[in-house]
Amino acid sequence: MLMIAEFRLSELRNSRTRTRAALIAAVLALALRPMCAGAVAVSSTEGKVLYLRSGSYTWAQISSGQLLSPGDQLKTATGARASVTFDDASRVDLNPGSSFTLKEATPQASGMELKLGSLKAWISKSLNRRFQVRTPTAVCSVRGTEFGVDVDGTGDTHVQMFGGLLAVADKSGNEVLIKDKESLDVTRDGLGKVTDAGPREETGGGDARQAAKREVDLRMSKEEVQAAAAEESKLSEFREGKALIDVNGNRVRIEEYIVRPAADQFKLVVLNERPDRFDYFFYQGTFNQALPTDMSSALRQIPGCINVACDYFLTSYRTGRSNTTDAMLEVAGGGHLVDVNNNGVAGDRVEAAYDPATASFVSLSVPTPGGAGNQPYFQTLFNTYNITFNGVSHQSWTQSAAGLAQPGGNITNTTTDVAYTNVTTVQNMPGCAPPDCTYNEIGEGIFHDVVYAADGTGLIWEKYDSYIISDAGKIAKTADFAATSFSGQSFKTTLLGWNFQTIVTASEFAGRKIDLVVEPKIFIQSGLIP
Repeated sequence: MLMIAEFRLSELRNSRTRTRAALIAAVLALALRPMCAGAVAVSSTEGKVLYLRSGSYTWAQISSGQLLSPGDQLKTATGARASVTFDDASRVDLNPGSSFTLKEATPQASGMELKLGSLKAWISKSLNRRFQVRTPTAVCSVRGTEFGVDVDGTGDTHVQMFGGLLAVADKSGNEVLIKDKESLDVTRDGLGKVTDAGPREETGGGDARQAAKREVDLRMSKEEVQAAAAEESKLSEFREGKALIDVNGNRVRIEEYIVRPAADQFKLVVLNERPDRFDYFFYQGTFNQALPTDMSSALRQIPGCINVACDYFLTSYRTGRSNTTDAMLEVAGGGHLVDVNNNGVAGDRVEAAYDPATASFVSLSVPTPGGAGNQPYFQTLFNTYNITFNGVSHQSWTQSAAGLAQPGGNITNTTTDVAYTNVTTVQNMPGCAPPDCTYNEIGEGIFHDVVYAADGTGLIWEKYDSYIISDAGKIAKTADFAATSFSGQSFKTTLLGWNFQTIVTASEFAGRKIDLVVEPKIFIQSGLIP
């Protein structure tokens, strides 16, 4: 179910007694709860992008979600583009006609080579490691900046600074520092003269920078997010907003919109502005085919499909959330449909699901869990997944064998061709044990849900506090939904009176939090809530 934590999916799937209200709480959580992010991944593609795995001799066309390892190469065809995202939210955009190789990806250093073409890089200012771009004639080393690199057919390099400080060296080891709005040419003869000239038109650097300014992404200031949202939302197909009181008594202004970045993509953006803070979230998903004119008919298939395979399903997605200081980044790829009730894995089964055709929640016939002959239910499983908190990975996996995906499901039955890192696992908070703490349960009749996950030492951890609240900040009780039929329009009408809030804290946030509230109206309009 999109971004609901994987360690909670089995409980959601297998609960026969969970009320429709509790399940809708989980549906609302899809906007604010990660499934479970890692080193380097291709976060988006446009046009024909080719991929060559290190040690292989066969190029293949890829889409977003592909994880990259040192030695892997990318090529963008004419008119094609690709974005490569690092685990601290740094990003490199490859322009058409570019040849890129990932050279290094460790906690201490990130390195790449641009043999031909141009790129634009946004490097996190919190990056506590070396970031380096090599070309046939130059070496660009940086900590926290924005810059563009253009390499022509002879290997000559043009470097353009947009902000920060960049060290550029030639092949002889001569080095010069360039700063904001300065540019430099490096040829086989060595370093050229630093100038104040703007980016050359043919590099595409200016276009890339302007495009970035129009897109809400991570590592942006409040002002940059608001400016980008103002541009991006002009093309929105769904847009909502209101002011309310959050669970802590603070007034928050919510702005939400959904746009179509490409024919096969949708992007949800949620902005929260309070008097003393600014938090935001985005989710961008890529489908198996171009979306129909009525996007909602595809979005409502995201949770899964009963009896027959979905016409539309996600092949990849990328999410981010931030308080403009801290950031969570999540990337998944290799999405494919699986009949989880007949794939031989009992832990994957779904025994109850929402049926858009009848606008009701129905039970599914699963007489042989882990076997065959059950009522079909098709869901998207992902071959690759990564999530990080301020650049620190908490969980990731990669699976290249066809038909296998997701820990907690059928990936656990495979002993080869799988790389899976689970740093944090669900457990009790220190000094807190059920029933005093709630874990994926409704405690004392109110909708307050707590999930805490940590490593064995307790030094790396994450915690989600989630609530269903009214516009006045009141926490919903089970009685508030008791008189509702939990199906069709009557339920949606009741749901419109409530909102979902989740507060994320983590070991990497130094006591800070990411605090986001969403209202359900845009989810109902768009089909994310069928």
